[in-house]
Amino acid sequence: MLPYELPADSSILLERAIFQLSGPDAQRYLNGQCTQDVALATEKEAVYGLITNFKGKLDGDCFIRRHQDSLLIDCPLELREDLFTRLDRYIIADDAELTDVTEQHDILHTLGDLTTNSGWSCNRIGQTGFDQLLPKGTSPQTTLKLEEFEKARISQAIPKWGAELDNETLPPEAGLEARAISYTKGCYTGQEVISRMRSAGKTNRHLVQLELSEAVDAGSPLLCEAATPEKPAGSITSICEIDGTLVALAYRKRKYQDTSCFTSGTATATVIS
Repeated sequence: MLPYELPADSSILLERAIFQLSGPDAQRYLNGQCTQDVALATEKEAVYGLITNFKGKLDGDCFIRRHQDSLLIDCPLELREDLFTRLDRYIIADDAELTDVTEQHDILHTLGDLTTNSGWSCNRIGQTGFDQLLPKGTSPQTTLKLEEFEKARISQAIPKWGAELDNETLPPEAGLEARAISYTKGCYTGQEVISRMRSAGKTNRHLVQLELSEAVDAGSPLLCEAATPEKPAGSITSICEIDGTLVALAYRKRKYQDTSCFTSGTATATVIS
């Protein structure tokens, strides 16, 4: 199945929490908290990174870019309080200050190349796009509905906080290594665990894309001959309909990595990627 492409120049107003990290030690500090190389964030490009704990599990995911003399971080709105507290907690001897500026700004995401537009190149759903930071309440009328944005995300197998990502997720399980993890930038919280997982080449589960014969609810278990409702082979996390086809994301346990056909309720679930 080809990725679901959204029209160029279409836009959506994102519901994101926004933090500003300023001070001479801002980059060095954030680099010690984030899986991504923060030096890659510029005044024209936002990078995607993860904040992990000492066990390598997610505290949150975010986009980072430079803005004037600071770093701007945006994350899922539901993480506003928890991730701010997590990032602020270890600023002790560092000359850096974290400020919540969510109430001051909106983020408008537009599909297409940045070219002459102001803002930052930012790939959020597997399709070229750019972000613009606008004063709160001044954003122009947008053309994309959240449902269409979700279709593109799911078609590209991009995990989202609250669906595929939570505080129990290890980044390699969600296939986030290439997109969000630098293995060369130096130390950060959780690095040791994540590096060991890379060396071992194994995770207890992994994210897959499915085609369904009929609709099921997110959270529905994946079953097969060897899997039971009490001990399923995995579970569905997101679902949408694309051109008449039901497409889902799900976690499949490593034990069943060679199994490509499951049932979920009365639906057949076939792995397509």
